[in-house]
Formats: sequence, C-alpha cells, structure tokens
Amino acid sequence: MSETIRSFIAIELSPEIKTALENIEDELKPKVPGVKWVRPENIHLTLKFLGHVSADTVELVKVTLAEIAKDVKSFTIRLSSPGAFPAPERPRVIWVGIDKGGPESTGLANAIDGRVSHFGVEKESRPFHPHLTLGRIDFLKDKSALKNAFASLKVKPAEMLASKVTFFQSTLTREGPIYSVLHEAEFSCGS
Repeated sequence: MSETIRSFIAIELSPEIKTALENIEDELKPKVPGVKWVRPENIHLTLKFLGHVSADTVELVKVTLAEIAKDVKSFTIRLSSPGAFPAPERPRVIWVGIDKGGPESTGLANAIDGRVSHFGVEKESRPFHPHLTLGRIDFLKDKSALKNAFASLKVKPAEMLASKVTFFQSTLTREGPIYSVLHEAEFSCGS
C-alpha cells in the first residue's frame, strides 16, 4: 500500500486576523473553562478537509487548485460574530464567522469539493459554513457561561484580502498539529 498524507485546503489568514482571533480567545478563555483552544497561528479558513490521500492524489489536487484559482477574483474576508456548532445549547466547536467574503469562500469551497470528489475524496454531506475554529469542547459544565461570554464579547473589525488558496499537509503530534504547505494557487483575477 502506498504512503498517504493527511491534508486539507484552506485560505491562510493575515497576521492582523490572527491577532484579532488571539484577542477573542484571550477574552473567552477565563469565561469558558473546559475548551481546547486552537493556537492562533494554526487557524485557517478551511475550505476542504481531504483526510489521508495518496501521492498521486496530491499531484491531481495541485493541478485542480491551479485550474480553479485562475477563475477566482481576490476577495475581502471580514470577521463577524462568534458561534458554536452544532448549537450554542450543545456546543462542540467554538468559532468566529465571516460576514464579508462568505459567499465567495462558500463558492470556492463548493468548487473544490466538487472537483476533488473525482479523485475519491468524499463529498461533504453538510453545506459549507465559512468559519474560523477557535476551540473544541469535550464537556462544558456550565453551558450558560458560553452564552454569557458571547453576549459580552466585542469582536473588533478585522479584514484581509484573500488572494490565494493553500493546500496543506497536516502532521499530528502530541504538541498539536504541524502544517506544511504542499502547494499555493494564486487567484489570477484582481479584486
């Protein structure tokens, strides 16, 4: 059996966006115990998680991303309000949404999902919801703490220009995941 790599496709975030996310995490941490927070430098706008793929599939994905990117215009991404999946009453994932750039990132995610499914990558069963994952929850003793923390949270405006899509390898370690860039595809059309 050939060796596989764990991978995903995402939009990398600017330092300004990562700083804004770090500030949000710093504000939420003391108010919401029991959350495994994502390090801000590891937060991306994930468009498609591929799972384990073969070296042949990696090459096909690189070509496909270049083909998709040539028809995409750069677009602005702006942070919006926080939320939780599957619902604030039953939180498993804490995230910050995107208001500006949501339709563009959704269109890009859907195009990628449709194209990579031709290589044996499973298609998404749920609609794409553009978000940035801040933390994961195994058990939250006081569910009202999250609701109260969200109510008092002030998300400072932060935005960036998305001008490329990045294909990452994800290596899991005890200290957390390590992400390595496999390929970048620049959007060829101006904003």
